[in-house]
Amino acid sequence: MLETLNVWVDTIGFLLAAGIVIGFIVPHFIASVLTGRVKKHFVDDYWDSLAHRMHDPKQFHYKQPIGPDFPQPIRVWHWVNLVSWMILLISGLYIRYPWFSGGREVMRNAHYFFMYLITINLILRFAYLYFAKNWRDYLTFDKTDISWGISVARYYTFTGPPYDHLKKFNPLQRPAYPAIWAMLILQAFTGFIIWQPAVGGLFSGIFGGPADMAAWMRLVHNINMRFMVALVTIHSYLGSMEDFPVLKVFWFWKEPDLTKYEHEHGDEAHQEPKLEIDESTGSATPSH
Repeated sequence: MLETLNVWVDTIGFLLAAGIVIGFIVPHFIASVLTGRVKKHFVDDYWDSLAHRMHDPKQFHYKQPIGPDFPQPIRVWHWVNLVSWMILLISGLYIRYPWFSGGREVMRNAHYFFMYLITINLILRFAYLYFAKNWRDYLTFDKTDISWGISVARYYTFTGPPYDHLKKFNPLQRPAYPAIWAMLILQAFTGFIIWQPAVGGLFSGIFGGPADMAAWMRLVHNINMRFMVALVTIHSYLGSMEDFPVLKVFWFWKEPDLTKYEHEHGDEAHQEPKLEIDESTGSATPSH
């Protein structure tokens, strides 16, 4: 049964990956070229200088450095995650589909090392989330998110104008982070059981013993990996396509050139907008 399930998981996983690339990324990229979004973000290096600071009035004025929007712990966490995740993916795929001989021991050791590293990194992320008290950025929703989410969906499907930036993360982007955290936890748990089946203890009896439990956890590990690849691929693509100037700040500490914005908006660019803050949700909207 497990052998059959693994074949189905591999087949569906391949079709899912191909579907994301062929059915979403390629058409979206072509549409982005035709509508001028690629030129706007990658050639003109255009940054909507107000968009990503709507959630923090102190950073709203475009003349201030962008850096405080991206705390150093979050940047470091992303870098560690990026490197660890890529090595875990490559080493994990090799362990499952060894495409050259003699590399299993190296790949297994690399997989175990970065398994520990990314797990520790996740624990530190939760600690920072607690002490920074910014969990609302990721976990709170209100009725305004319904209409806002529709606006976001219309923008990404090229059927509507750019959406308003009312909070740090939009309603479609916000669930991605908790989802990734949950997937990392599941991957760490199943990976540890695969490595040390004996720790399953009495629970292994449900599966028929430690070896059988490890085999089932390997299946769950594989399924979770497929969903994680799909989510991270879409998240990375949209982040790069729509926010390339922002990513240069986030990943490489490169402040954007906002003189184009100043030239486009004239004296209005020098005025710091006044915001109305909704204390219950943390939303910030310009006052008129």
